[in-house]
Amino acid sequence: MFSKLLVDIDEQREHLEMLEKAVRLSGKEGHLELFCCAYQPFIKGAGVFSEEAEKRSRHAYMVQCEGRLDHLAERIRIDPQRIGTDIAWDDDGAHALLRKRERFGADLVIYPVAPQSTLLHHLLAPEDWKILRECPVPLLISRDRVWPTHPRIAVAIDPFHSRNEPASLDAKLMQIAEALSLELEAELHVLHTYTTLPESAVFDEHQVTDFGYLQKKVVEEHQQRMATLLAPWSDMAGAPEVHLLEGELHQLVPQFCKEQDVDLLIMGSVPRGALERLLLGSSAERILDRVSCDLMVIKPD
Repeated sequence: MFSKLLVDIDEQREHLEMLEKAVRLSGKEGHLELFCCAYQPFIKGAGVFSEEAEKRSRHAYMVQCEGRLDHLAERIRIDPQRIGTDIAWDDDGAHALLRKRERFGADLVIYPVAPQSTLLHHLLAPEDWKILRECPVPLLISRDRVWPTHPRIAVAIDPFHSRNEPASLDAKLMQIAEALSLELEAELHVLHTYTTLPESAVFDEHQVTDFGYLQKKVVEEHQQRMATLLAPWSDMAGAPEVHLLEGELHQLVPQFCKEQDVDLLIMGSVPRGALERLLLGSSAERILDRVSCDLMVIKPD
């Protein structure tokens, strides 16, 4: 599935659930790299009194963090040749992780995120958003929850590309979702949300009389687009269950994940301009704080 998996480990938690997911995603040949950005501002402040004292304190702290990573690596039940560890000293954890991804050549980054309220998340975790926006390879945002033996995977697609997403992104989402469902022996769901024009917004009296017909045509068009998009996967083992939901994506997808007890949600994300991102945000960003399951974000090639 994935050949090089970079797993971000913070300094306070063991992330055993996340490591178990990484092992399952690595298959039989994938290589895991455990990475920790070890930085403490109080050690940096020690340089005010003695530069040498700062160096000794920093070295001691990094050795401690490295030992912790090595201990975690020893607990993972895979060939020791398939797992490595690395430490960086950087006051910008997101920058350090993205640089490490480039050096390591990772094709999947696994990143932990702690549950917290939406407001606090926006105020206290800017690194999460930077990594989500700038990571060029699939990014698995992992919660502190275990995947069952046969997890439920949901992939959200948009065959209309209403936000200028390239058509190839949908195919990429489906290819990864199919591969994951086979690797994890998972139950796969495909969902698409759509909105129709409310009757109050139709001013043409002739169209008002045919409003029910217009609504029906909209649904049929979405169904046809979905059928065309999913045609290449119609014969796959354990064909996915398709869901067509009417309403806003950022409201319906979290509700669907909760009702269906989804373990992993897969979504696409397309880079936006600074102003558009400030006003609207991406679909993945709007949903991240609203779902309790893991989220895999995939960008176009």
